[in-house]
Amino acid sequence: MSLLTPLLFAVAVAQPAPSSSTCAAQSLLPAYAHNDYRNARPLGDALALGYRGVEVDLLRADETLLVGHDRDEVQATRTLARLYLDPLRDHLRRCGHVLPDSTPFLVNIELKEHDERAFRLLLDELDAYPELFRPAAAGMPPPVRVVLVGWWPAPGANQRPWPEYVGVQLVPGDTNTSRADTTGRPIALITIAYGQGFTRTGRGGVPAKSRAALAEGRRLAAAFGVPLRVHHAPATLVVYQWLLSEGVTLVGATDLARSRDLLVQLPDGRLKATGTGFED
Repeated sequence: MSLLTPLLFAVAVAQPAPSSSTCAAQSLLPAYAHNDYRNARPLGDALALGYRGVEVDLLRADETLLVGHDRDEVQATRTLARLYLDPLRDHLRRCGHVLPDSTPFLVNIELKEHDERAFRLLLDELDAYPELFRPAAAGMPPPVRVVLVGWWPAPGANQRPWPEYVGVQLVPGDTNTSRADTTGRPIALITIAYGQGFTRTGRGGVPAKSRAALAEGRRLAAAFGVPLRVHHAPATLVVYQWLLSEGVTLVGATDLARSRDLLVQLPDGRLKATGTGFED
């Protein structure tokens, strides 16, 4: 499996966002929807506003994967399939693509609990949507890539084969064994939490801690040929511009409309970034 070649993210001038129910091309942003399920229209808002991916938290209730950050907020009707997999498949069938530039749309999935059964259920559900995760033609990337950004099981003799379309994240400096063992797992994303890696507020110079965190993130992203994302960054123009100019591929956004308004103001309307996933 080769890694997706570097891409150019284009950010155009502000314009009304098209409806996610249409296939109209929209300017794509160097960003993804963090905790996307908390938006008014999960997935729909992200697609309509030009985001390149979403993050989804999952918890198991009996034999069902429910979307939510905590057990007290999950609802029986808010399932992974209903909120994300079915709409993504419908969009692909209607439009012929998920993203208009045919790069993979990232679905970052966080299993909130150490739950082997939840992991098996997740693989079963993903297997039911092969057109989302398989290239339409040789040499083409798949429409969607899944990246596990929470817990995943450590390698074991009794596990089913790991799907080639499911990657894992690598967090620089992470020593948490529940998510740091990437043995035999394809690295698909380098992740830095802004509050853990950076101290810059947008005023004054860049602290040494922030420079070091970015340098390590860039090094790993280049080594694996995958995106570098930063989540929970302050939603300000100066911070976004700084992160993206320093090689961050994707910033995590929670207020999608506000972040889009900021991102389309960036100078020259263009940002270079390396990697949006890995291709077959």
